[in-house]
Parts: sequence; structure tokens; C-alpha cells
Amino acid sequence: MRMGPSVLHSAEDIVNTWSEHELGRIFREWGEERAWRRLAGKIVQAREETPIRTTLQLANLIGRPFRQPSSKHRRPGSRAIHPATRVFQALRIAVNDELGCLEKVLPDAIQALTPGGRLAVISFHSLEDRVVKWAFLKAAGRSTPAEEGLRQALEFPGTAADDEKAQKVAMIVTRRPVIAVEAEAAENPRSRSAKLRVLQKL
Repeated sequence: MRMGPSVLHSAEDIVNTWSEHELGRIFREWGEERAWRRLAGKIVQAREETPIRTTLQLANLIGRPFRQPSSKHRRPGSRAIHPATRVFQALRIAVNDELGCLEKVLPDAIQALTPGGRLAVISFHSLEDRVVKWAFLKAAGRSTPAEEGLRQALEFPGTAADDEKAQKVAMIVTRRPVIAVEAEAAENPRSRSAKLRVLQKL
């Protein structure tokens, strides 16, 4: 799962050495897995008997925590996912620090644009899309939902608009993310989870 030789940890390291709490955290936050607590416990229990060395071992260990939806309840173009998919997603994100890298590269990419230049980013799951959305909001001089929540919690008056306006370096072209229509998703199932956001430098 490592995307380069500079990555320090492997998925094997994580599943065999990280605590049950940390495994559960990444399954919940980065895999959006509903059975995160149970799966973390199963992995810790299993590795006490024998180390988990292969993806097949891990997939078999996870099993089927939830029944997959029937075909008539799935969206057009979608398909049943393997029960280990979310766990492997979480491990891949943890191994490569994918969200951290995305958070770092977006401001640099926006800064590198010439006036009128556009940055288009396609994300493939909600965690990535949130990072892109928040980076674009910041570049457009607007508060992210987290910042708005903090401001309200601290009872800040809404006078930060001038500061935000001064920091505005771009405008958001896509008010909402562009997603595949049903026909496209049916023809290309991989497009079903893609979201496109576009920003233009001022």
C-alpha cells in the first residue's frame, strides 16, 4: 500500500503493532466503518496467535460484518463492496498520510496559479472531498464549517469578514461538486463516487 520508498510504515506494521484504540480510530475516521470497534478487537485478538502478514489473511479475518444491500436497493452503477474495503481504505490513508499530503499540496497548487488560472480536483470519497472543499473555502476568503463552529462556540462577533476578504485569492467556480449522472455511472462504475470541484485564481 505504500506509494513511495520514503513512507515509514507499512500496512503490516500497523495491523500488527498499533493499539486497538488506534486501529479503531482510523477505521472509524478514515474508513468510515460502522463496525470499527469490533473489527479492531478481532485484529488484536487474532495477531496474538499469529501475525497478520497478507491481505488475504486480513480480508478473511474481517469476514462480513454487515449484510450487503440487495441489487434493487443499490444506486444505478453501484455495486456491493467487499466487507474489507473500508478497512483497507483506512490503512492506505494511514500508511501514506494521504489526507495530510492533500492538505499540504492544495494551498501550494492554488498559489502556483496565474490570475484566471483554474484548479480542478477530483476526489473519490467524502474525506478527500471535505479537505478540498475546506481548502477552496479558505482560498475564497470564507470560513470553513469548523471555523464557524469555533467562532460561535467562543461567541466571536461576525466581524471577521474584513479579515477573510483580505485573504481572498480565488473564487469557487463549482458551487456544488460535479458528480456523474446515472448514465455515466452505469457505463463507468468507477465514476459513481467521483466529485469534481473547480477554483479560479483572482
